[in-house]
Amino acid sequence: MSPFFLVVSTLLYIQSYASQICERRTRLLARASSSECDLYVVSGQDNLFENYAFSDFRNLSNYSINWPSSITAEEDQGGENITSAYFAHPPFSDHWEIRRGIRNAESDVPMIYSAQNVYISQDPSSDGSQTYLTLRTTRLQDFQSVVQLVSRPDNLLHASMRTRMKIISDGKDGDNVAGGAVVGFFTYESDTQESDIEVLTKHPSDIVELSTQPASSTTPGADASVTIPNGKDWTEWVEYRMDWFAGRNIWYLDEEMMLNSTDSVPTEPSQLMLNLWSNGQSFSGRMRPGREVYVAVQWIEIAYNVSNQGQSLNQTDGLTQCLVDSVETKGIPEVIQNSSVTQSAVSTALKMFGTIVLVLIAWYCT
Repeated sequence: MSPFFLVVSTLLYIQSYASQICERRTRLLARASSSECDLYVVSGQDNLFENYAFSDFRNLSNYSINWPSSITAEEDQGGENITSAYFAHPPFSDHWEIRRGIRNAESDVPMIYSAQNVYISQDPSSDGSQTYLTLRTTRLQDFQSVVQLVSRPDNLLHASMRTRMKIISDGKDGDNVAGGAVVGFFTYESDTQESDIEVLTKHPSDIVELSTQPASSTTPGADASVTIPNGKDWTEWVEYRMDWFAGRNIWYLDEEMMLNSTDSVPTEPSQLMLNLWSNGQSFSGRMRPGREVYVAVQWIEIAYNVSNQGQSLNQTDGLTQCLVDSVETKGIPEVIQNSSVTQSAVSTALKMFGTIVLVLIAWYCT
């Protein structure tokens, strides 16, 4: 065999060996602990996030599980206590604040936030979840008792946010959910710095509203009414996702992209909010007194940067990147890139190549 064919055969062997190293590296790193992660990668974009939080409400049976009594007409200040010790301690208290008190007293139906409208419920389904978080809104004669969770920190600047939830009827009209409520999952800094996923219960049960608020009177915001894919509706478990990048917002329902927009994308540090409300005005509609709406939430997931952070793609040497989506266990990011492992693999391949070249040279010269 000529030296030329030996060199070609050697190179092909090295290429095959390097591929095996990469494949083996991917398999091993996928099992690595997510505590090793420095940066987080989401599907669909190359943007990197430095922080990650997963609020999991599916297995909280060790905490108080109850159905707190509905707010009464006398409870019109929003001073009620939390319904479980779970809400007073980490991990919940690290990531979320429960709003309390009066808001929009001048609206058609004044809204009053109450911590009594947030509680842990037993999950009767058979999908492996024991519990879920319940949000509740109640229409009284003189006000609407509402609920809102607000993220900590309060200076998110770009994020990928997801939640899995469904809307539940109060049973007073069969399975029909009372009209007049709004479920919001959104970022907010001001009325001109806001990106939204909203479900309006006055609308058909397969419609979701996606939007950004107009940045000015001459700058329109994104605005789309979309249909939940695969024949589902919002009384079923649906994953709602919104990605906020510099200059672009992308919305997904059950991992299917529904809207990609550059219109009035927020530029200011913001908070993530999840709420359930009604103020009797034209947007929400007016809920009938005595009716209630519930939202069941299995989890909330967020990969994010804050206002003093933000890695660019050329600043990642030595940092471990982890994948948020398409992982084996939801809520546990998987390592997909580690520069030290990559360098080790390359070094091994180069050493092998040098050794084989020296052997070939010695053989050819004999």
